[in-house]
Amino acid sequence: MNTLSPNNSRGYRNKTLDRHKLKVSVLSFVAYGTGIVGVLLIIASAFYIYSKSRSGLDAAEFTYSIPDHALDSHMGISAAKNRSILVTNGKEPIPLQIEPPTIRDLESIYPGNQLNPKYWSEPEWAGSDPYGGPTIPAGFTTVRSTDLFIDPNPSTHATRIRIPSIAVDSEVRQLKIIDMGDQKSYETPNNIVGHIPETSLPGQQGDGWFFGHLESFTAQEGKIFRRLPEITELIKQDPVDIFLETSNAEYIYRVTRTSQVQASDLYVTNTTDAQITLVTCWPPLVYDQRVVIDATLIAYRSI
Repeated sequence: MNTLSPNNSRGYRNKTLDRHKLKVSVLSFVAYGTGIVGVLLIIASAFYIYSKSRSGLDAAEFTYSIPDHALDSHMGISAAKNRSILVTNGKEPIPLQIEPPTIRDLESIYPGNQLNPKYWSEPEWAGSDPYGGPTIPAGFTTVRSTDLFIDPNPSTHATRIRIPSIAVDSEVRQLKIIDMGDQKSYETPNNIVGHIPETSLPGQQGDGWFFGHLESFTAQEGKIFRRLPEITELIKQDPVDIFLETSNAEYIYRVTRTSQVQASDLYVTNTTDAQITLVTCWPPLVYDQRVVIDATLIAYRSI
């Protein structure tokens, strides 16, 4: 008959105790892990419920249009002032007195008109951004959005989009139509900005529509437009320009309006001049609203 010596018995108890401790450690790890995951799920659920309850209430924060009286200067269009001069017998009248200079005459000697408005509250910390925001880069030709192009011929798709003010630099592709049986839908842009093929091409009269993700945790399709909602506040201080590149030209569009609409109320529209519309989902995790950015063509260059 086999018997356990005291040493063997002690070793057996130690091994049993070690296995028990290991089992307890594993169970503790699983319990703690489950607890942490549970807490995170509760926090995420609470955030989702809160966001869902407030969805759409912040629409006013994303709704802004450049005022009509400032639209021409915002777009870089300067209208010549007409001066009416009274002419008598073919001669200009001789002024009876010398008028003192007006404030407008003196403002040219004050450097404040070169200071960007966003620095007015702290001029000593003023940056280098010029008054009125970005200027038209060298090599571009300024145009009105109602102009008809002959050269270059705007008949090619966009291949790239850049928005320097929010650090966007992305490839552009045409979105395909997916047959879902009882209905059809456009595919979601996968780590790119997607263009709806039936809408206008860069440089063309009409409205070209472009979509990008705010974020995409589950599908992992990128977050190209994560900063697009910032444009509403940016255009209150400076113009925001959008660069669209094709195989033969590059076009500059300047943002004129931003808005937020319910997803079910968003419809693809058209216009009589050359514009583009950028769209992303809002708010985070809920995505039942759409932030919409409208921009108008101001310049182009051949490539």
